[in-house]
Amino acid sequence: MKKLLIIAVALMFVATGVNAQSKAVSDAVKAMTKAKAETENPKKAAAAATWVKLANAYIACYDAPAEGLLPGSPKMQTDLILKGQPALSTEQVEKADALLTAVTYVDKVLYYNEGGSLIAWTVTKPAVENALALAVEAFNKATELDSKGVQKKAITEGLNSIKNKYYDAAMYDNTLGNYSEASVNFENAMNVAANPVIGQVDSTLAYYTGVTATMAADHARAIKFYEYCQSIDFEQKGEVPAALADAYKASGDTVKCKEVLTAGFAKFPTNQSILVSLINVYRETNEDPAKVLEILKVAQNNEPNNASLVYAEGDVYKNLNKLEDAIAAFKKAGEIDPTYVYAPYSEGATYYDLAVAIQAKAQEEFDDAKYMALLEQMEKALQDAIAPFERAFEASGDNPQYKDLKFACAEYLKNIFFRFRDKDEQSKANYDKYNQFVEENK
Repeated sequence: MKKLLIIAVALMFVATGVNAQSKAVSDAVKAMTKAKAETENPKKAAAAATWVKLANAYIACYDAPAEGLLPGSPKMQTDLILKGQPALSTEQVEKADALLTAVTYVDKVLYYNEGGSLIAWTVTKPAVENALALAVEAFNKATELDSKGVQKKAITEGLNSIKNKYYDAAMYDNTLGNYSEASVNFENAMNVAANPVIGQVDSTLAYYTGVTATMAADHARAIKFYEYCQSIDFEQKGEVPAALADAYKASGDTVKCKEVLTAGFAKFPTNQSILVSLINVYRETNEDPAKVLEILKVAQNNEPNNASLVYAEGDVYKNLNKLEDAIAAFKKAGEIDPTYVYAPYSEGATYYDLAVAIQAKAQEEFDDAKYMALLEQMEKALQDAIAPFERAFEASGDNPQYKDLKFACAEYLKNIFFRFRDKDEQSKANYDKYNQFVEENK
């Protein structure tokens, strides 16, 4: 009987420990309750400082369950920080295609990556529900009462802190694949930034709100925020209209999708996302993708010396697998603007693609004479690729903007000269040159 009593007392102690709030939480709630009581006192409620105090108390309540936690901390360090807060369970979970270790506590779940570093957490039992929203309301009340601006600095710092906390929460949600929640928190951060005290139109937060809505398959919400981005001229060199068009397409509105892409293409003719989407939507609606060329021709007539528009024409032909036409367009773009390094690079890459296509055809040919003829065609295409690749390589110089392009040129040229290295000394020397460049710049 005595043994059973000891076990019962032990079990009661464990249960009490599991369900008890941390001291940080209980202290924060007490401070918030006291601050809230002061706002109910008519004399104190008339002072802006009283509401600033309440707002900061709500922020402290928001922070309390995760007090001391730092992203990137090793598990051992986190365990020390949470000493006295027993873990209820530990399990392996898959989040956003990553295998993580989830450690559950009474009021939160912590997530560690395979290396044992803390990468995210979610609070499952907040000290106060909607603490940050309540803090914003309290700061707004303080702003109304602060006629002389005495509390302006404290209010501004507090609101910026809330914005950052919403942003951090959104990033954690995004890491864990909770895209709907991430979108809401990005929007919350954006709205706090837009508070008259801060007065910031944060286009990046609006864009992230749309992106995470897209990832959550909430297409109507994504459309709303992408259109807002466009309304404030935040288009990310065409990525925003491309994303907007995809959202319309996913929602079943191909007419609006095509309209957005057409307008986006006119404004950002070299954006690959727009270009590929425009061609695909014409194909999927059983319309002629060559209509894209009609749009381009109008643009070229308006700007005959714009090499990028002719380059875009080459891209259209390449996507339509009309490689010879693509090569001609890339050559013309390079003639219009010899400094436009993308033109010779794409000319060389298209010749190389042509060689690969011919090689694939040769491998299926059983007639020896036809096979040899195809090999000759393949080698000619490779030879034709050399000059434009070398022009692009030299034109790139030491410009960091073209670092990747220059490396890609060297990689192509190394592969081409490897095939011809035994034919003559110059080809062998060129192979050594570009091979060395690739090795030194990996």
